[in-house]
Amino acid sequence: MRKNKRLGQHFLNSPHILEFEAKAAGISGKSALEIGGGDGRLTERLLSKNPKSLTVIEKDPRWAGVLRERFGNRIRLVEGDFLDSGEDADVIVGNIPYYISSPIIFSIAKKRASRALLMVQLEFAERMAAKPNSPEYGRLSVTSQLLFNVRLLKKVGKGAFSPPPEVDSAIILLEKKADSIDPWAEKVILALFQHKNQMASKALSHSGIKSEGLPRKRAREMGIGEILRLAESIRPLNSPRS
Repeated sequence: MRKNKRLGQHFLNSPHILEFEAKAAGISGKSALEIGGGDGRLTERLLSKNPKSLTVIEKDPRWAGVLRERFGNRIRLVEGDFLDSGEDADVIVGNIPYYISSPIIFSIAKKRASRALLMVQLEFAERMAAKPNSPEYGRLSVTSQLLFNVRLLKKVGKGAFSPPPEVDSAIILLEKKADSIDPWAEKVILALFQHKNQMASKALSHSGIKSEGLPRKRAREMGIGEILRLAESIRPLNSPRS
């Protein structure tokens, strides 16, 4: 069956990597949810790890039919979009469409799942896991690491897929730390990283955020704890007066 490029369908061909994903997800005895089952090549590996249950979400009705015929009642099949489904589980797994990686990941943070094992674009994974003073460090790094412990487990070349995507990929493990980010902290993070090469006070001023007594540092030089302390220190300056 022809893959639907509009839906970001690039299927992983490597049995070794599929097995690595299924094992690293750690789903034995747990409820699991797979995003985008496709033709079931990862689904089969996940079932072999003895999950308590496996829900598979598939948006493409053609592949949903394949999954239904192949697995029957061994899985719970949900036809639709993960972002609209409201489905949940202990562990979420998927080789997800790269063009909606951010919405999927931040949706996972709001669910009860304690961990997620995902295949994403390599550049995206490196940005999520980046540390201060690295070229990849930015807003995505900070927000991702506030919500999850982020681990880049394995890099995967584009040749491992059919059809090959235009970019290399990576397998990441996300272990949840929080459901959401304080709105004020999120506003400060956005302001800082819109101008991450400027001193913090100047970067904040572009967004109309008042500050005083800040260290002469740029956002790209500041760790997550330091950014949160900065946000708290200037919160009173920017609170509506009673």
